[in-house]
Amino acid sequence: MPKRIWFERKFALGVPVEAVPDIIERLRGTPLRLEDRVAAADPGIWRERKGEHWSIQEQAGHLLDLEDLWLGRLDDFDSGAETLRAADLLNRATWDADHNAESMELILAGFRMERKRFVARLEAMDDEALSRTALHPRLEQLMTVADLAFFVAEHDDHHLAVITEMIRASDGGRTRG
Repeated sequence: MPKRIWFERKFALGVPVEAVPDIIERLRGTPLRLEDRVAAADPGIWRERKGEHWSIQEQAGHLLDLEDLWLGRLDDFDSGAETLRAADLLNRATWDADHNAESMELILAGFRMERKRFVARLEAMDDEALSRTALHPRLEQLMTVADLAFFVAEHDDHHLAVITEMIRASDGGRTRG
């Protein structure tokens, strides 16, 4: 199966506002899908790294780490910023967090709580707010709030797919589902 590299992905933006309810459901479902993926792996492999690649637990922690960025970008749209705040492309927060020293349950609970905040903010926006634009600094493209919601859902799915691949690559006798 070909593996896509997140930072090499291109995005066709211009998501219609009418699609936002569908995207919100993807976003709302990510904590449950993450919990399902984690439950499919023997807890003994949650903290295993392959070289310099994050473990399953660090992948989950990374999703939690980025909730601040997504909420901050909503703040950027609300304040009329021309350019959205930049992501740390080195992902220092995830590398420095030592998620493997935490409990998976705390990571999952934290992600669920933070994602509820993000979804609630999106649900409170009217069509005009969802259509606001700002420049995405890495993509160098104008993005609407609707596009941001899609971008976040794609990022979620990317990491869920990575976790699934890690589970598949692990010892078949130690994994479930």
